[in-house]
Amino acid sequence: MIIGYLNNKIRTKASLIGKPFTLIIFVLFSSCNIKDHKESPKNQIIAEVGVNHLTSSELTRMFGKDWRFKKEKVNNFIKIWIKDKAIAIEAEKVLSDEDKDFSKEINSYKNSLLKYTYERKMLDTALSPIVDDSEILSYFNKNKENFELKENIVRVRYVKVPNKHKKFNRLRYMIQYKDSIKKEKFFNLIQKEHIFCEANDSLWQKLEDLKNLIPFKLYNDEHFLRNYNYTEAPDGDFTWILYFTENRLKNGIAPIETVKEKIKAIILNHRKQDLVQKLGNTIYKKGINNDEIKVYFEGE
Repeated sequence: MIIGYLNNKIRTKASLIGKPFTLIIFVLFSSCNIKDHKESPKNQIIAEVGVNHLTSSELTRMFGKDWRFKKEKVNNFIKIWIKDKAIAIEAEKVLSDEDKDFSKEINSYKNSLLKYTYERKMLDTALSPIVDDSEILSYFNKNKENFELKENIVRVRYVKVPNKHKKFNRLRYMIQYKDSIKKEKFFNLIQKEHIFCEANDSLWQKLEDLKNLIPFKLYNDEHFLRNYNYTEAPDGDFTWILYFTENRLKNGIAPIETVKEKIKAIILNHRKQDLVQKLGNTIYKKGINNDEIKVYFEGE
């Protein structure tokens, strides 16, 4: 419950930084059941600190039309609002005119906003968001050392087969297809027998993520990936059959497919920086030529 009763003003003396100020609070909630509370005027003053007023309409915008039923949240908000306004009032009294002069900061901030808004508008019209594959490949080849893998990644096919399935042994062989004809036969069998399967040869995934998904264990990850491409993992009445089509080991260079979007973002950022630099140089030269910019210091 906020302090006091509805429509009763409580005048409290508070002190911040040793200086007293007058705090007046109008109270909405009382010990009575809130359901019995009559609808208040749209802009009823709920609290005030000096000339600052917190109205019921502001609470409606903040918490919705049923804000009167959210006592704890509203009370906390009112306390924060009061402290914020009270400190501002006390600061206004205590600080000198020089302390309260923010004209330089405001002007600097305004200039920063103007510069940012202008540059963004110019970039929206001049910056091409298209980055072709040849540009991405060129950047990748020149900066491979920046794309070192932090963990092992793999391309893998896997199926989950009932242990007693009549096609179990055949699937062990078929999942290792090397051409489109055998691939088609494999998927036809999978669909016909309703066997769970993941076989996207273009997808790279972290080996650790795969191990969290499928209950298979490797004595040594790097040794296995260097020397083998097939394993199985029992899982109750089923068995996971896994065939690794490709891998990249930790500390090696990442496949370009996995960093393509990152490289695109880097290239676009470089374009932005170049355009902003060119824009600044153009405006500077224009100002010099039009005699709008004058520099009187030449140095020694």
